[in-house]
Amino acid sequence: MSYVIAGATIGLLMASVVVGVGPIMLFALARDPSPFLRSMLEKVSPMALIMALVVLAYPTWGVVGAALGLLYRASTVEAPGGGLGSPNLVYTLAIVAVALVMALPIAFLLRRVVVGVAALTLTFAGLFGWLLPFFAR
Repeated sequence: MSYVIAGATIGLLMASVVVGVGPIMLFALARDPSPFLRSMLEKVSPMALIMALVVLAYPTWGVVGAALGLLYRASTVEAPGGGLGSPNLVYTLAIVAVALVMALPIAFLLRRVVVGVAALTLTFAGLFGWLLPFFAR
């Protein structure tokens, strides 16, 4: 149970980062919108998009964190052994690999806010790859 609680707590911390960085990225994109974003902004205001981000971020990241807490629990049983400053090297490498695989296409699509995508990716890898294993102990 402590793994789920630790994961959900780290997930809520990640949601706080998303809520801080997401609106900045959205406003940077809305300044000179692409045709797709322009059509979306005609239907929904940027403030409504930000409110949706805030409302959805916390429960979504809480559930993702709880699931990753369970995944970490499974990895400690199946592949124990530390490395790279983490109590479980396999889990940390898997989280870093997933973060990179997910971030690369997003960074390609959102080239104007690549710094925000990189910040979120590094935060994800740091929180779930390194902090979660220490927090779950």
